[in-house]
Amino acid sequence: MVSSQILIGGDGAETVLDDSGLRLVDRRSRTEIPLAVVQAARTDGGRRVEIVLSDGAVHRVDAGNPTAATTFVSTLTAALPEERDPAGSARVTVTPLALPEEPEEPERHPKYRPRPVILIALLAVYVAYVIWVGVTLGTKVVAPLAATVPIAFGAGLLIVGAQRTLIHFALKRRGVTVPATLDFRTTDGAAWYKFTDVDGVELSTRGKYSGPVARVSYDPEAPHGLTAEISGPNHQLRAGAWILGSLPPLAGGIALALTPFLID
Repeated sequence: MVSSQILIGGDGAETVLDDSGLRLVDRRSRTEIPLAVVQAARTDGGRRVEIVLSDGAVHRVDAGNPTAATTFVSTLTAALPEERDPAGSARVTVTPLALPEEPEEPERHPKYRPRPVILIALLAVYVAYVIWVGVTLGTKVVAPLAATVPIAFGAGLLIVGAQRTLIHFALKRRGVTVPATLDFRTTDGAAWYKFTDVDGVELSTRGKYSGPVARVSYDPEAPHGLTAEISGPNHQLRAGAWILGSLPPLAGGIALALTPFLID
C-alpha cells in the first residue's frame, strides 16, 4: 500500500500521491502519472520537487517547504515499483480540472472534547486572587468579582489566537499535508478529522467542517500530531482576529480587578 501524501504549492497547486499514482492538479488541469513510469524523485533541499519519468521528462512541483519536499521524495521513492515502464510521458494523461461537488451535510455527533487545561488553570489562579482580595480588603472584592467575566473571556480568545499563530508558523516551516476523512461533528458544529501520518500512525485534528474529505497539514516533529490544522486560506488572519479581539476585554477586566488597590 502506498502512503498517501499531498503537496500544496504556494500558488495553490497540489501534488497527490496515493494508491492510484501521482496527480498534479492546478487551476486549469489534472495531470495523472502512473508510478510505473516514474524513474526517480529528487529535491535540492529546497521547496521544489522534481519527478523524473522513464523517458527523461521532468515535472517540477512546489512542495511549500523543505520538510514537505524531503518527506514527499522519500515516500514516493519507497512507493516506486521495481520494474519501470519505458513509455514515460506516453502514459501520462492530462484532463481539465473538474469542479468539486457540494458535499452533503453529515449528521452531527454529540461527542465533546474538553477545553484546554491551561484555561482552567488560569481561572483557578484568578479565583485565588479574588479570595485573597476578599480576605484582606473586605467589600472591595466586588470589583475583582465583576472583572472575572471579561478577563476569562479575553484570556480564552488570547489563548486560542496564540495557539493558532504558533501552529501556523510551525506548519509554514515543516508542514506535511495528507488526506483526512471526517470522523464526527460535535454539538457546537466543530468537525474532527482523522488522518494517517507518513509513519502509519492514525491521528485526528479539530477544525471547521470542510466536507467528508479534507486536507490536513501537520508538523511531523510535534508529538502525537497535536500541531495540525485543516488546510485552507486565512488561518493567520483568523488567528490575528482572535488576538485583537482579546485585548479590549482583557484590558478592561484587569483594570477593574486592580481598582481595590488604585482607589482609596
